[in-house]
Amino acid sequence: MKKVTIRDVAKAAGVSPSTVSRALSTTDRVSSETTRRIIGVAERLGYRLPTVEEPATAVAQAESSSHLIGIVVPDVTDQYAAAIVHSVENECFGHGYGLVIAESRDSVAWERMVLEKTMTLVDGVIMVAPRMANPMLRDYADHHPLVVTNRNVRNVTSIVVDISTGIGQAADLFAVRGRTRVTYLSGPNSVWASGARLRELQTACERKGLDVVQLWPGEPTFEGGATYVDKYLEDPTGAVLAYNDAMALGFMARMRERGFECPRDYLIVGFNDDVTAQTSTPPLSSIRMSANALGVNATRLLLRRMAGGVTEDFASYAAVPSSLAVRDSLGGFRGNPKE
Repeated sequence: MKKVTIRDVAKAAGVSPSTVSRALSTTDRVSSETTRRIIGVAERLGYRLPTVEEPATAVAQAESSSHLIGIVVPDVTDQYAAAIVHSVENECFGHGYGLVIAESRDSVAWERMVLEKTMTLVDGVIMVAPRMANPMLRDYADHHPLVVTNRNVRNVTSIVVDISTGIGQAADLFAVRGRTRVTYLSGPNSVWASGARLRELQTACERKGLDVVQLWPGEPTFEGGATYVDKYLEDPTGAVLAYNDAMALGFMARMRERGFECPRDYLIVGFNDDVTAQTSTPPLSSIRMSANALGVNATRLLLRRMAGGVTEDFASYAAVPSSLAVRDSLGGFRGNPKE
C-alpha cells in the first residue's frame, strides 16, 4: 500500500504542505480550528503522526522537502527569461536548492499542465510573466508556495519591475527631440505586462503633451515586430516604443527593407535591454529591467514563503527599478535627430 505523505494530507485538507508541517509541530502559527481539521484528515488517511521522540518538523521536512525549486517561463530561448533563470539558479544554489525549469510556450493550457507537473516535484515555484487568469493563480498559490514575477496578482506573492522611471525617461527624450506622438507596439493581449506598459506610457506622455497610438495585438517576437510596419506606415508618428527588444529589432529590420532608417526617419525604444539591443544597427535604446534583481528577489520571497514567513492571508509585493539605456536609436546622446 502506498505510503501517505504530508503532500497527500495537504491536498486532502486544501492547504499547503508547509501549513501541515506547522499544524503538526508544537508552534501556534496555525489556528486551532485548522490544526484540528488537518489532524483529522491525517488520521483518516493513515498518515504517520509524529511522536514525542520524533518531532513533526523532522517528519514533515524529511517527507515534504525535495530541495528543489521550480521556475516556469514563457520561452526558454528568450534572453530576458534566460537571464532571470540564471539569477534564480545562482540564488537557489546558495541556499542548497536545485532548480527545475519548465516552459509554458505562451499557452495557458500548456502553462497549467507544466505547473501542475512541476508542483509534484518541487517545494515551491516561481512563475515568470504567467498567462493564467488571476483567480487560477490564487487557487494554485493557496495550495503550494508560489511567487509570480512581472505581474501583480492580489493575494499572491508577487514581484514586478517599476517601469515608471524608464518609460518616463523615454517620453522625456521623445519630447526633447521634437516628437508630438508616440506609437506603442503592443504585445499579446493576454500578457499583463503589455497593458501595464501601455498605461504607463500614456501617463508619461500625457505629462509631456504627447499623444499615444497603440498598434495591437502582436507577438513578442522579431517577426511580430516586423508585421507592425505596414500598420505603422499608414500613420507614422516618428517615435516608437516596442513591447520588447525583439519586436523593436524586427520593426527596425522591416523598416530598413522599406527604405526607412533609424534615427533619420523615426526613433525607437525597446524593453529588457538584451545583448542584441547593444549590438544592433543602430544600437537600440532600451528600458533596462534588472533580470538579476528580479530573479534574486523572487527566489528570496519564495524561500520566505516556503519557510512560513508569508502566511495564507497575506501576500508580499515587491518591485525592482528600471532605467533607460540611451543609444543611437534615439538620435544619439545630444541634440535632435536629423529629419
